[in-house]
Amino acid sequence: MNAFRQLRSAHQIRRLSFLLLVVCTALLLLALHACGQESIVQTQSELKAKSQLQNQITQTKSRSPAKSNNGQFFNWKSVNIQGMGYVTGLAIAPQSPYNVYIRTDIGGAYRFIRQTNQWLPLLDMFDTNFAKGGIGVESIAIDPTLPKRIYIVVNHRNSSFKAGDGRMQYKYAGEVMVSDNQGGSWKSTNLGKNNIFVGPAKAYRSDTGERLAVDPNKSGLLLYASRRDGLWKKETEAWTRVLGGLPDPSSLPAYKNPDGADNEDIPGFTFVAFDKNSGSLNNPSQIIYVGVHGSGVWRSTNGGVSWSNIAGGNDPLRSAIAFDGTLYVSFGTTANNGNKANGGVRQYKNGTWTDITPDGTDKVYSAVTVQANQANTVMAISDKFVYRSTDSGKNWKKQTMYMGAYDANNPKDPVNSSAPGYYLSYAGTGASVAVIDPSNPKQVWWTNGWGVARTDDVTAANPAYKWLMNNLEELDVNILRVPPKPKAQGGADLLSAVQDMIGFRHENRNLVPTAKIDPEGVKVSPWYKWANPDWKVYPQPFPHVAGATGMDYAYKKPDYAAFVGFHQWQAFWSIHGMTSDNGKTWKAFESIPKENLWKADKSATEEVAAMGGQIAMSPTNPQNMVWAPTWGPWVHYTIDGGKTWQLARSLDHDPKPEPYDPHNNDHIHYQALPKAWANSISPWLSAYILAADRQDPQGKTFYYFNGWTFYYSNDGGANWRKGASNNFPTWLVRPAIVPNPTKKGDVWMSFSRNQEDVNGNKLYRSLDGGKTFSAVSSVDSCEFMTFGKGSSDAKPYIYIFGRVKGATKDTMYKSENMGKSWIAISNPNLQQFTGLTYLEGDMRSPNLVYAGLLGRGIMYGEGFNSNVRPRRNST
Repeated sequence: MNAFRQLRSAHQIRRLSFLLLVVCTALLLLALHACGQESIVQTQSELKAKSQLQNQITQTKSRSPAKSNNGQFFNWKSVNIQGMGYVTGLAIAPQSPYNVYIRTDIGGAYRFIRQTNQWLPLLDMFDTNFAKGGIGVESIAIDPTLPKRIYIVVNHRNSSFKAGDGRMQYKYAGEVMVSDNQGGSWKSTNLGKNNIFVGPAKAYRSDTGERLAVDPNKSGLLLYASRRDGLWKKETEAWTRVLGGLPDPSSLPAYKNPDGADNEDIPGFTFVAFDKNSGSLNNPSQIIYVGVHGSGVWRSTNGGVSWSNIAGGNDPLRSAIAFDGTLYVSFGTTANNGNKANGGVRQYKNGTWTDITPDGTDKVYSAVTVQANQANTVMAISDKFVYRSTDSGKNWKKQTMYMGAYDANNPKDPVNSSAPGYYLSYAGTGASVAVIDPSNPKQVWWTNGWGVARTDDVTAANPAYKWLMNNLEELDVNILRVPPKPKAQGGADLLSAVQDMIGFRHENRNLVPTAKIDPEGVKVSPWYKWANPDWKVYPQPFPHVAGATGMDYAYKKPDYAAFVGFHQWQAFWSIHGMTSDNGKTWKAFESIPKENLWKADKSATEEVAAMGGQIAMSPTNPQNMVWAPTWGPWVHYTIDGGKTWQLARSLDHDPKPEPYDPHNNDHIHYQALPKAWANSISPWLSAYILAADRQDPQGKTFYYFNGWTFYYSNDGGANWRKGASNNFPTWLVRPAIVPNPTKKGDVWMSFSRNQEDVNGNKLYRSLDGGKTFSAVSSVDSCEFMTFGKGSSDAKPYIYIFGRVKGATKDTMYKSENMGKSWIAISNPNLQQFTGLTYLEGDMRSPNLVYAGLLGRGIMYGEGFNSNVRPRRNST
């Protein structure tokens, strides 16, 4: 249960605490995809960027490419999306080459390549279990005297144990990782054994820090300010707790929730900062500041031996120290439980605090920054506003950040020419951090939940901030689909269902989409009518943050597809849509499944509506769909394109419960197709438990898995029979049904391990439509699998992410003979597809497969035919 609790909690805060987020993947190389045997074209700048990363990694023996592959690795790149995901911190080395690093809430860390204006992902070599799904980075720090040495704070596995059900599971705790080659390779500093809590995707993640700092006078002396476990120090091999009068974390407000459980959203110790002037080279700094939310700013004048509370404000968030020792601090408490937000900016100099709040105390000031060589030039940010002062905060210039493209819902808002077409007008809100570049004080970097922007002249009358998003792919992907409409006839490269942006039609995977999925006619949530008083339906473009959790298309009529999902801002309201033009336009269903169900206390019934979950579409009749919602009613089907919905029935149901309780919803539905456990956990989690048979000539065969038993329907989803049961892995949150698109009744199932699980699971196959399954003997374990075009229409290729022949690391493999043998198409020492959520092959082009990732967007691999000598790229 911990896996999905962690996932749901992280995702809920990740979106609901801001006006939008989520995440995406890397795009180091742009490729042009030609017909037939495809060639790979790389620009000089792309080759240079990838070469830099390759050189870093191959310096370490453990990262060297396997030699047995004979050049058969696919060329892996990112689908070009450029956006969505909280960039929660940014740090710049104080000396040449002034490297810029960013941290994200679930999408890892990046380094900026100044020569090519693109981002380099630094944590792709780690697997999904490395940091419990995705890689959230809570803090990032650069050694001021060794600019190639950087540190990150992550939630890292540090041990394993046997759980009560016999499974081997990982334990996770906060860890500080260090790299001495700008992020090319990493090693632990052994904080993990102290079981420190970290929360990269928890509340205040975009407002606090940096929690980790390196003494500018003594390389290797680190301090880490944690959320729930106080201040920690590393000077030798071991980390030790710093006391000296600092408050006990358990004494801080809201350390526990009202129910007595740990409050993982507490900001706690929010930053640590060394005053360089209080030490000298190789002699540690003596003056250190620590922010403690709920207590104030604390100061040590003896290198951290003892501390005193110098107050300043009750809720410090971030700090900046000028070259002359002047301390600037941003403060804030977010609005919650009926309380209004509040905050400010203050300066501490010569033992005195001065309030320099630029624009009122009714808002959170998430960051403050000071010019490296000018102590009087300071900047602060709050939401969509940037403030700059050249006189230590006596006077401020205010700028409103307009960072969106043209938005039909807000046509009067200025357009930012650097914004991709799908960036809405509020893309400038929810700012996280601003940093004045030490290499050029006219340059200022700025981040939020959409990405990173920079102005090259902050002294201008109206500084122009431009997005710098090349290869910064942080989207959080739920499912991918490649309808097999030929490209020559206008087919898209792929469709995606994602968090925050609903999804995209990627006409060309190497070009940024101009629009997201914007369904027409979705009814407004009645609980938020006060926020949308003039709307009966949500306008286009869809104006808020929402996610598509499931998507499917009609295999024989690939212009048709449908998605289901939920509104992430307005009470988990159902969103949905259907397209008849290959994803160019979408219209909401005329109705959705609804039932009158008993309340939990059985006092009365209430109408509940379908929300989220999965949908499957007949390959021949797009009007025939089956919807398994996350929350709300039981599984329903439609034969008229969503005008009406009917309850799906199980023909092999258990006997009527005795005694029968007419107020028990499960009893009432004992004849219905049972709900799927994994599909019902949370709308933030997609479990792929529903699919249509692609080759049923009548288009009426559907498949379903409830967590223990496989079901099949031969009449369009109306009635279901039990198939195989009790021989599958159970209690897993991401099972996936994958029918062979070239053969009726050939059904495969993968069982991705939960985030805590050490061991993987077998790949299963049925040749009789799900009545029986057997494990695929050639596969040791499989996280996900998919089909793609093969050597003939009847012989597709299979792709899996897993292990074969005793491999010890998950690898992407291809089989050209239906699973008899496998070819490795990725190098697991370089790429582990962190947070993999789905695989989707292309049935139009051989050797093309897409991978959806949690916080790293979409990656695609292009490869070779086994009978054709592969064309080598730069690697």
